[in-house]
Amino acid sequence: MEKDRLAELTKRLEKLPTLPQTSQKVLSAIEKDASAKELEKIIYEDQALAAKILKIANSPLYAAASGETKSLKMAIVRLGFGEVRNIVLASALSYILKPSATFKKFDMLRLWTHAIGTARAAFLLGEQENSDAEMLYSLGLLHDIGRLVEAVFLPDYFLKILAIQEAKSCSFYEAEKEVGIFHNEIGSYVAQKWRFSEDFVRAIKNHHQPVQNGKVDKISAFIFKADIVARAAGFVPEEDYNKLPKWPKALPLNKKELTKVILALKKEREDLLQAWHPIISS
Repeated sequence: MEKDRLAELTKRLEKLPTLPQTSQKVLSAIEKDASAKELEKIIYEDQALAAKILKIANSPLYAAASGETKSLKMAIVRLGFGEVRNIVLASALSYILKPSATFKKFDMLRLWTHAIGTARAAFLLGEQENSDAEMLYSLGLLHDIGRLVEAVFLPDYFLKILAIQEAKSCSFYEAEKEVGIFHNEIGSYVAQKWRFSEDFVRAIKNHHQPVQNGKVDKISAFIFKADIVARAAGFVPEEDYNKLPKWPKALPLNKKELTKVILALKKEREDLLQAWHPIISS
């Protein structure tokens, strides 16, 4: 990105709000290994968030084997701290990053659906390769946060990108190249401003180009692969465009592994979307 344009965008993004106080408290408590009882106390400060967590815990994806729970504490235990963190993050972002304008060919619900599919794909890939699956889930959920920021804080640029995408039938990322701003760079700036880890900042920035200077960035590669798996499983973020990104030559390709995750993701698609509906539809 050009220095002048980067300076302009940085100035416009100064209005970017911080995460809600309750969300910050929950994320901090999880980092400090708080108990379920301590988390329950914090989450009850936000009744709407508490209701969403209970609803998700009682969705078919999580409640099939355990039955209904009316206790927030038990819901936290059932979901696990990693999933509670993801729900809190997604809830906060869906609240503070809500476009005031509507855009042709842009569906925020579709983008969130893609984020959820990518998150779950990243988790499954992480499990297969004995990596930190929970961390990868969170990254998959946040990898396209720059698109939301563009829609809210850079609507003029966002409109140009969507117009180019429609005219040329190209991907959102390819259309961005013509405008000169990139959601991955904006997303990494936001992640840095919100004090996410260096791994998060780097993976969000490089999720379209996981090979840097001839070397594969492992975490970025997970998100790149998860993005492709999600698209192949039907979690497509862009209306009327479903081509898969080009696979880098330097990135090892295990078709058997990817196919296994694609099939698993297709199988649980409806339960996954039903579970996350309280967050992405609010």
